[in-house]
Amino acid sequence: MGIKESFTDEEWRGLVSLPYAVSMAIVLAAPSLLGTFHESKALITEPAKLAASASSDLVGILSGEIQSRGRELIDEQKDLFKKDQNGFRSRTIEACRSAAAALTKVSSKEAAAYKEWVLAIGQKVAEAAKEQGVAVSEPEEVLLNEVSAALARAHKT
Repeated sequence: MGIKESFTDEEWRGLVSLPYAVSMAIVLAAPSLLGTFHESKALITEPAKLAASASSDLVGILSGEIQSRGRELIDEQKDLFKKDQNGFRSRTIEACRSAAAALTKVSSKEAAAYKEWVLAIGQKVAEAAKEQGVAVSEPEEVLLNEVSAALARAHKT
């Protein structure tokens, strides 16, 4: 059985969409016109760049799917935000918890690689534009900490 088959369709959809959900939440945490442009560019380019150095089968497979479905996945996150702007952030954190629960189905190495990948994408998106003269604004840092905590659920090997 391959890695993808370890997950239900719903779990897999969650793992595929989470990098963009986290990235969109970061972009929206401290929005500015120029910042949104640079962060949106990072949102598109960073998943594949960071996957290349992840040394993870799971991340590699997910990255390939994300690259082939990028526009669709980004549009999906935009639609979710438009439907419930106030709840987007909390839904993203809940999606991180769901991903952490799903990741108990793979080795701790694969789970850790995925979590690190998602956090690294969020970090790169946050760093893509300075807000208030800093690389990562306080609202972005708070959100990254929330994402990290939600992904840090105990993992079974």
